[in-house]
Amino acid sequence: LEAGYTLFVVNHRAAPRFRYPAAVEDVQRAVRFVRYHAAEYRIDPDRIGAVGYSSGGHLALLLGVLPDTADPSDIDPVDRMSSRVQGVVASAAPADLENQEDDMPMVSFLGMPPASRRPDPVAAEVYQSASPVARVSRTSAPLLLIYGDADEIVRFSQGVSMLAAAEEAGAPARLIRVPGGDHRFGASVGSHP
Repeated sequence: LEAGYTLFVVNHRAAPRFRYPAAVEDVQRAVRFVRYHAAEYRIDPDRIGAVGYSSGGHLALLLGVLPDTADPSDIDPVDRMSSRVQGVVASAAPADLENQEDDMPMVSFLGMPPASRRPDPVAAEVYQSASPVARVSRTSAPLLLIYGDADEIVRFSQGVSMLAAAEEAGAPARLIRVPGGDHRFGASVGSHP
């Protein structure tokens, strides 16, 4: 705040009651809402970023890589706004859901086990659709990826995969490795210079 940032904390529908893509739709709607009310909030509507940790980092990544979903003909003026962000900071974020070590949260979020457990073309399509590594493109927002190399829940390899996908697509991305950082490294950021 002292540096001049305006922060918005977004609530969204969550699993297990609500499944994908509910949470994604909610954060996209939040970006549109903030952008629509930018003058009231005294912010630049063309300088909106997303920051998230763990599952919130996953949603932030999707905000940065999904195509714009604005509908200029929508009756709701908020839905006429762009849902794209201009930058993403994602920490400990699942990026390749099919290859996430602990798939139980993914099963809850997506409503089905990964196709790697048993051949299922619907599961394969859903897991790919919800995986930022599969959605990144040349037009994606710049990505700052922060992962602990001792994370037992979201492995460091998830960040490596996301960086590789961004580089292959020609999207700007940087990966910061937090030595010894487990899944809770954000709570002890002072001990991880």
